[in-house]
Amino acid sequence: MMLGLLEVVIGLIFVLLLLSLLATTVMELLSSGLALRGKNLEKALRNMLASADAEEKVFRQFKQNPLYKQLSQRYGKSRRRSPSYLSSGSFQSILFDVLLEGEGIDRIQERIDSLPDRDLKQVLNQLLTDADYRLDEFRSNIRNWYDNVMDRASGWYKRNIQKILVAVGLAIAVIFNADTIAIYERLESDPEALQQILTMAEDYLMVQGDSLTTTQDPVMRESLDKINHLISREIDEASAPLGLGWGGVDIQALTWQDWALKVLGWIVTALAVSLGAPFWFDLLKKLVNIRGSGEKPKAKA
Repeated sequence: MMLGLLEVVIGLIFVLLLLSLLATTVMELLSSGLALRGKNLEKALRNMLASADAEEKVFRQFKQNPLYKQLSQRYGKSRRRSPSYLSSGSFQSILFDVLLEGEGIDRIQERIDSLPDRDLKQVLNQLLTDADYRLDEFRSNIRNWYDNVMDRASGWYKRNIQKILVAVGLAIAVIFNADTIAIYERLESDPEALQQILTMAEDYLMVQGDSLTTTQDPVMRESLDKINHLISREIDEASAPLGLGWGGVDIQALTWQDWALKVLGWIVTALAVSLGAPFWFDLLKKLVNIRGSGEKPKAKA
């Protein structure tokens, strides 16, 4: 009985893994197309270099720096947009260029005191004081300041991406009619469908190995190819035994109770997908290993 339940859970997790992979790919398409990482970086830089009640002179000069503009250049494109990543060394170099404006390094204190933004001036003076007015230490403090701010900005970005991923997961659940509750019931009541899904899960793990290969490239064409591959192969193969999709659903025959349960199943799917493909991949590996190391049935005498 326990082994049967474990197999059902493995089958369900494999389906959630496939849907999570699709959601991750779609999310990367959105992130690249909407330049979400670049916008997040620009927002963090604005918070560092321009207070809400101050003019954005330093921030504007920072964005006009040749190094920043070069990092903003998209390969093969004339249009610029904020880079998705900026190292602490580049930040410190650009900021020093903005502060000094071609003047000598010995005038750094004077240039800081002349800044129009009081908050930025106080932060830089504090970092300079902590460095005991040693320029090498001051540069290091600037880089550490940037890294600390980017750590918080990264957390903010991940939280926002998580919200978008829930919406993407819900859209996928509706499009594929991927109702977690119905999928579980189908796997539990249909041994043949369960065996097909288990075979697919084992084959998938054999191909993937110990680590999950997810989409990390920002190139839309490659991401679209991966979406097509997922839909036409893995998800399509899983759809047949599980009855995913709307082909065999008589919508008019569904009662409001059926719709309520289906919507609940979609929401569960969306929340599960938002956990990410690596989470479901690691869990799938562990459960498959547990199943593989289980007690073998004894031969009959």
